[in-house]
Amino acid sequence: MLKDKKIKKILIAILVFIVIFQLVNLYFDFKNYNAAKREYDAIRAEYVNDASVQFVPGVDYPHLDISMDKLRSVNADFTGWLYFPYLSISYPVVKEKEIDEYMHKTFDGTYNKAGCLYEDVLSDSSFCGRHDIIFGHNMKDGSMFGSLKTLYGSKGSFMTGDNARLYVYTDDKVYEYEVFAYYVTSSGSGAYSVVGSDKEYDDFISFIKRNNMISIPSDIDFSSRGSILTLSTCNGSVGSEGRFVIHSVKTTTWDR
Repeated sequence: MLKDKKIKKILIAILVFIVIFQLVNLYFDFKNYNAAKREYDAIRAEYVNDASVQFVPGVDYPHLDISMDKLRSVNADFTGWLYFPYLSISYPVVKEKEIDEYMHKTFDGTYNKAGCLYEDVLSDSSFCGRHDIIFGHNMKDGSMFGSLKTLYGSKGSFMTGDNARLYVYTDDKVYEYEVFAYYVTSSGSGAYSVVGSDKEYDDFISFIKRNNMISIPSDIDFSSRGSILTLSTCNGSVGSEGRFVIHSVKTTTWDR
């Protein structure tokens, strides 16, 4: 009987410890989320004219007035601004110099679990590679790439027209991309292929078609081998190899 009571006390103590540990983690996660949200809200307020997010006469893309030079003065790794209206994604993008450099570092260099949207170390900093990749965290509050999960499990019937368009703003160009695929995959899969030749491009498109959760729009033609931009985030439990990716193809380029 005494032994049973001791075991019971030990089990209760373990459960209490687990609960306290989880609560502490939730507190620090909440603190991180809020700090990151304040930082990126401040960046948009100071360096992006939100009032100009509109289609203006003679311009077929949403006109964002972005202070590129000022953003680069904050972070020299800044390469462009990603704007995906349908999923309310509007963030600066940096180019990592080493793998996962910005995994837990925000745009201004502060340590934070939210991290920053960052280009893969092998991607083209001008967004003109055959396959460029942007990574971002799947944040619980929907920030960063947290909104990508709203597509998971859908058939993509709403991912057409303006909904499927995303934009990258650089110093002198604006690139429009059209989403044509998304699916669950794993770290290191063919979704992250390095594409350097026509054959590698065609093989990459074949891989996407085999894994795609939606039908590719009939108006998309890969014969010209347009630049592919992939958005990637985590999927599943923390620390797992699960990933969720969205593939888009560059359709139009404008001078800024």
